[in-house]
Amino acid sequence: MNFLKKQWIPLTLLLLIVVSLGYFLRKPLGIWLGSWEKTTRGGYYRVTEGKKWDKMPGAGYHIVFQYVLTGPEGDTLVNLAKPGVEQHMMYPMEPKNELEEAMQAGAPGSTVEVLIPVDSLKQRISGNLQIMNLPSGEQAKFIIRIIKVLNDAQYAGYQNQRFMERLQAENRQIDAYAARFKKPWVLDSVKFIKYFIEPKMDAPRFVTGQSVTFDAEVMTLEGQMIINSAPTGKPYQMEIGKGSYNLAAFDQVLQYLGEGETGVFLVTSDYGYGDQGYYTMVRPYSPLIVKINNAKKTKP
Repeated sequence: MNFLKKQWIPLTLLLLIVVSLGYFLRKPLGIWLGSWEKTTRGGYYRVTEGKKWDKMPGAGYHIVFQYVLTGPEGDTLVNLAKPGVEQHMMYPMEPKNELEEAMQAGAPGSTVEVLIPVDSLKQRISGNLQIMNLPSGEQAKFIIRIIKVLNDAQYAGYQNQRFMERLQAENRQIDAYAARFKKPWVLDSVKFIKYFIEPKMDAPRFVTGQSVTFDAEVMTLEGQMIINSAPTGKPYQMEIGKGSYNLAAFDQVLQYLGEGETGVFLVTSDYGYGDQGYYTMVRPYSPLIVKINNAKKTKP
């Protein structure tokens, strides 16, 4: 008992020192107490749900996953752990960084957390203003959910099924929207674009390679306006086929039009913002309404 009394003060001081180090160095206390594991590249990770691989798969496998990126204070910076928004990559047999090395540890159904220094994150994702504003010297965290690990044949089947289910769901939304308006809708069953043109004229259609100016309105099926160029007095100008703007729909829908016509197009997310969405305005895999008017040929 006397021994315990004598040791109590030094043990308490030691614990306070460890806690203080964890605070001032901005690293989770679990690192110092051993709950995190260290990669060969010096990063830290842990498997928080599920289990680690007993034996990693060989070459030729694909990993399907979702992830969330949080800042030093736990605020969400990127959220790609939403229903139907799966990421995929070749299974990292020879990992190029600490993220891929940590992902090797997780079996399907597991969750892996990986610490990334903010300074390193800024170098890798320099285009994200929220990330660039994070304080240096601290730690961000990737939370990765390993959904599936598939061989080539399994992965091809998975992708085909996922594509068809997503496409069917989006087209049901488009059909439901179009049914609310008695318009002469036309369906391009190859591109899955539904549209009407008013007034329909005999003018030649715009083609790939032509330079065109036009006004555009782009919104979600729920009516959230994303683009409206008309009030600005600055029409878009682009060469069709060059993908000048970050919206593939423009290259596609302009080719249904001629000068003097206005077109309203309902397009799937393949021509919109895809699996990323657009900030808080557009959810992943959202069909869009694209209205084009005042389209004119111009000199390149």
